Amino acid sequence: MNVPVSKLCYVAALATAMMASSPVFPAASKAKPPGYTRAVAGDVEQLHFVQVNGVKLAYRLAGAGVPVFFVHGEGYSHELWTKQLEPFSKHHLIVTYDRRGHGMSDDPITGYSETAHAEDLNALLMHFGIRDAHFVANSRGGAIIIQFLKLYPEKVRSITFADATIPLAPIPAASAFKNAPKAMNGPPPTLEQALAGREAAKKSSFTKVAQARPELHAIQQRMADQFSPRVAMNPQRSDSGSAMHIGPWNSRDFPDMTRLHQPLFVIVGELTDVFFKDGAKEAQRLWPNVRHREMPGTDHLLMLEDPDRFNTLVLDFIADVEGQLAGRDQWMHPPGRPTPASNSPR
Repeated sequence: MNVPVSKLCYVAALATAMMASSPVFPAASKAKPPGYTRAVAGDVEQLHFVQVNGVKLAYRLAGAGVPVFFVHGEGYSHELWTKQLEPFSKHHLIVTYDRRGHGMSDDPITGYSETAHAEDLNALLMHFGIRDAHFVANSRGGAIIIQFLKLYPEKVRSITFADATIPLAPIPAASAFKNAPKAMNGPPPTLEQALAGREAAKKSSFTKVAQARPELHAIQQRMADQFSPRVAMNPQRSDSGSAMHIGPWNSRDFPDMTRLHQPLFVIVGELTDVFFKDGAKEAQRLWPNVRHREMPGTDHLLMLEDPDRFNTLVLDFIADVEGQLAGRDQWMHPPGRPTPASNSPR
């Protein structure tokens, strides 16, 4: 059977390094191994909580200005953006949060598809009274923000894909995700396998830069220990797992990506997995309004590994976008005519 390239690519993004290492899982176990816990965030005293879509989500809010939302990847948490809090909050209202099943947020039995995560993100915007925002996404967060873009295009001022999933290229044999489609097409892992995979993810082949630095490795380990095994054990882990292939990348929902008007910024680490690099190159080739950069000496956690360079690149991009939007508004509403109030809190 021939599986569409887009589906293969997308399914790969849903597996962490742990899933890539185990092609087929037996039926899920009911018993919890002794000592199963989820770790506590390093900044737990700074967290706030909100109930959306029946799930309690943890978040941090800082700064003022045009909003920027940070969407972490699979197996991580809001702590991934620790080194973005201060510099971004000087210019923007920023929100970092834990997706369901991650960090300090609730881990329901089910509901871990891209659509579920995108709807949670939309509920957060509604909770804060935000009509549109800039988004910065890492890893599987890229697939989630693409789904959000499909559902709520008017709410996206720009997207930065920070070593994120962009399901445009085939999965090469050299990728850590090469076995992911087989794993995703089989039954979900047992609890024991999910927890073992959680441990294995701390040593993934595309986070070696952070692993080599004790202070970053500690953050990586803590985020992994907060990752709920229920995410991996959920039988419906992806929208694209259905026969209708309703995930965020398919020709029915995106028949012509050249019509995208939102500015997009694609950043990858020089040393990251080839899956992320190939997706970034295809995005630059196929999508309009794309800026592409490769950060030397970094891999998947580039926002932690080289925060000064990362912050400068993304803040400059967002500033450029805001300049373009201001120019557009000036052209649409010249002097002497009333300019509509901004639709985002400042």
